[in-house]
Amino acid sequence: MEQVLTEELGAPPRELYADFDSEPLAAASVAQVYTARLPEGPRVVVKVQRPGIAGIVDRDLDIVRRLARLLERNTDWGRSMGVRALADGFADAMREELDFTVEAGNMTTVAAGHSVASSNDLVVPQLYPNRSTRRVLTMERLDGIGLGHARQAIAERGLDPVRLGRALFDCLLGQVAIDGVFHADPHPGNFLLLTDGRIGMLDLGSVGRLDPATRDALQRFLLAIDHGDPVSATDALLEIVDRPDVIDERALERAVGQFMTRHLAAGVTLGPAMFNDLFKIITSHELGVPPEVAAVFRALATIEGTISRISPGFDLVAASRQFAAGHVTDRLAPEALRRTATEELATLLPMLRRLPRRIDRIAAAAESGRLGVNVRLLADDRDRRHITGLLHQALLAILGATAGLMAVLLLGTPGGPQVTATMTLYQLIGYNLLVICAVLVLRVLVLIFRLPRHLT
Repeated sequence: MEQVLTEELGAPPRELYADFDSEPLAAASVAQVYTARLPEGPRVVVKVQRPGIAGIVDRDLDIVRRLARLLERNTDWGRSMGVRALADGFADAMREELDFTVEAGNMTTVAAGHSVASSNDLVVPQLYPNRSTRRVLTMERLDGIGLGHARQAIAERGLDPVRLGRALFDCLLGQVAIDGVFHADPHPGNFLLLTDGRIGMLDLGSVGRLDPATRDALQRFLLAIDHGDPVSATDALLEIVDRPDVIDERALERAVGQFMTRHLAAGVTLGPAMFNDLFKIITSHELGVPPEVAAVFRALATIEGTISRISPGFDLVAASRQFAAGHVTDRLAPEALRRTATEELATLLPMLRRLPRRIDRIAAAAESGRLGVNVRLLADDRDRRHITGLLHQALLAILGATAGLMAVLLLGTPGGPQVTATMTLYQLIGYNLLVICAVLVLRVLVLIFRLPRHLT
């Protein structure tokens, strides 16, 4: 580890830090953390990446990608959920965790986000960029105990566990729905209960990022939950996930309504069953889950377990509704609506200016008989796949029929070289062709019976 520090920082740690403890404060699979003190005086922690860990992670990710390809090729649920895309998103997130410059940028972004900057209960450690590189990260040391073991300390200090849980949950929801950059791995070990009663947020190597359209859909999903509206929740859900070409929206609305009744009623305790049922709805309707949305689901499931360690009776449903009422509905205020209308109008103005000229051109072309429509046959990849599948089946059927016909002719042909005492060469070839014919015909039948499911 000292060699890594020297290679990354250009000098041994004893020369760069006023004090450096050689015994690690914490150790994990990717990195170890050491305590130190800067020459200027501040106490810091130094996160150092383990030598050779990048090669190990690459091998593990290769296994994940191979399994994902196998599942997507051979299982219906793997295809509908887009397992390869999920594996690729996981691999990208893991590679980001190996680049500490990405974590440094994440720390700066999360600390500047509205959800943390406006909170008096959460803090992100200060970064020291002049002593941070791709494999070394130097940051402010926060004094506290892990949130997973802080329940007794909270009681001894007279702190309100419900308030702390609410602050933590509101921060994550704010990062997801408003900031667009959120802590993707909020397990209890990544949070500290500090001596001043605040919560320190650690290990921002894994963060999720959401585009504005997805954030807007998530906000509308929260509003629909707050209002108990399964129709609006379904519409928002279809914008969050990747929808198939054909979907029974009424059945999906009923499933979402039953889900809301079962898991989002007041007083209902949340748990893994809620997320299992949500994924059952997604898979049964063949909805694809983008990697960034899967990270949101994982973060919400993880934060539920984290908060339960300090406040077992915390009501996440009520907290979600209060967040929606207090934050998301702000965009429905008159001033926010006027601002949104102004922005939309500014976007539409160039198109509105061009619209009269385009209508005039279409009318002139129709009047002179020059109006035409260009249609590209088989431009859609789904159409090409369908035609290719039909040709594949037809070719297999022709080959199977040819093999069967040749087998019958050869078996009925007398004479030929004797292979055994009771079988001629013609008969041997004929029997083999019969086997080939049977295999090809069975293959065609399998494709025919599976075809309607793929087309729908």
